[in-house]
Amino acid sequence: MNQHNIFIASSSELMRERNELVDLLQDLSREHKEQGIKFKSVRWEYMDSSMRAERKEDEYLVRLRECEVCIVLFWNILGQYTVEELDVAVAEMQAGRMPKNIYVLFKEPMANKQAEMVDFKEHFAERYPSIPIDRFVTNNELRDKISQLICV
Repeated sequence: MNQHNIFIASSSELMRERNELVDLLQDLSREHKEQGIKFKSVRWEYMDSSMRAERKEDEYLVRLRECEVCIVLFWNILGQYTVEELDVAVAEMQAGRMPKNIYVLFKEPMANKQAEMVDFKEHFAERYPSIPIDRFVTNNELRDKISQLICV
């Protein structure tokens, strides 16, 4: 079985969208079962939340570095950990390590325009010149875009 681990990052406001991507990956695994391909989602909700000496986010970043693909979703809230996960993913990819592919999608329209998020979105290309961005409005559109990206 050829398993593809896919890290899904976003703030908590996009929980429904993350769940939709988990469902998509399960559907794709069923579709590609004959070819021996399995897609596995990796997200913080699946990880051990018990207290430890190290910071929980550091554990999540270890898992991120084990994934071939990192999908990062943004909408209204600029989550500190989501940005940190994107920064680590970009640094690791640029160093020739995993993840090999990073997909960043912004949900539109913004429902609650926070200045910090607007600024981040406007300066995204300057901060991450090698990372293209895409947009989505509906969960069906998100599913279609991610399906096309990871099944190429």
